[in-house]
Amino acid sequence: MLEKYFQFDGDSDDAAIEKHKRLLAVQAALEISKAAVSSSTANSGIRSQMDLRNVAQEVASLADAIQDALEGYEEN
Repeated sequence: MLEKYFQFDGDSDDAAIEKHKRLLAVQAALEISKAAVSSSTANSGIRSQMDLRNVAQEVASLADAIQDALEGYEEN
């Protein structure tokens, strides 16, 4: 869905790699969020709207955590 987001930035290899890593972390965060909102325990209506608002506020933090965990793994 977001694969071509940075396609025309013209960044150097290092910048492009960092952006690609961030993109993968955000995609993972969105998949986790999508699963959480659509789970069988998620209520419909107002509750789902609240879940989506919470997800929207936390996607960046979740992506940061995913990226930090992966970068920590690379260092070991």
